[in-house]
This record gives sequence, C-alpha cells and structure tokens, in this order.
Amino acid sequence: MKSAACDKPCDRTIKDDYPYKSRPNVQDPWYFWTGQCTSFAAWRINKRLGVRFTNAYKGVSWGNAKTWDDAAKKAGMKVDGKPKVGDIAVWNAGAYGHVAYVAKLDGSKIVVEEYNKSKPLAYTKRTIAANTVDDFIHFF
Repeated sequence: MKSAACDKPCDRTIKDDYPYKSRPNVQDPWYFWTGQCTSFAAWRINKRLGVRFTNAYKGVSWGNAKTWDDAAKKAGMKVDGKPKVGDIAVWNAGAYGHVAYVAKLDGSKIVVEEYNKSKPLAYTKRTIAANTVDDFIHFF
C-alpha cells in the first residue's frame, strides 16, 4: 500500500508477526541474533520495506544498534531527526544501543515497534516523542 508517509509500498499493520519469537538467540538470515532489536529491525526492513538488508548492507558492517546510524552514514544513506513511517529509530545510549521500527506518525509523537526493550527477547510497541530518538535512518 502506498501512502504519503511512506514513499514505497509498506504494510502498516502493527503487530508481533516476527517469525523468530519462539527461537531466541540464534543467528537470523541477516546475521543478527534473534530476539534482539537489530534482528527485528532487519526483518522489518526486509519484510515491510522490501530492502535486502543484512549486517553487511552496502558493504558496511552494521553491528550493534548503537552503531547503526554511523553505518548508515558510511553507506551514504540519509540519517536525520525527522521520522517517517518505515524509518529505523536509533538510540546510542548504553553498551549496545537500541533500534526500533517507526510504524506510525502522530504529530510530534511516533509509534515504534521493537524487540528486547522493556521485555527481554519480546515484542513491544510504544508511543514516544520523536525528539527522544537520537537519529532516524531513512531507507527511502
């Protein structure tokens, strides 16, 4: 489905349809660990955006969540503070950082979907202020 908030076709369903929820801590097809935020984000990028994303996307190692915004910049991608549906939200705090999928915009707030944030190895969705995110990675 095409929309003003998503330049490419994107599924707007907000639900836990991650196929690895019952198999945590194994390497996924994108070379991240299942049940982690990076694996969920990589899956959303592949499934929802149709981008063939892996831990070596555009010849750059993406690693832990806290390095995703730097990796995206190295790969020549747009990274800024302006969210769109389908972006990846990045937080750099902590040992590993955190990433989440931007599922919906609601004024100055966004709805993100994520794994391994408030529940270990589990799905959550939350509404947050967009200005609490360090960066947004745009795939389109």
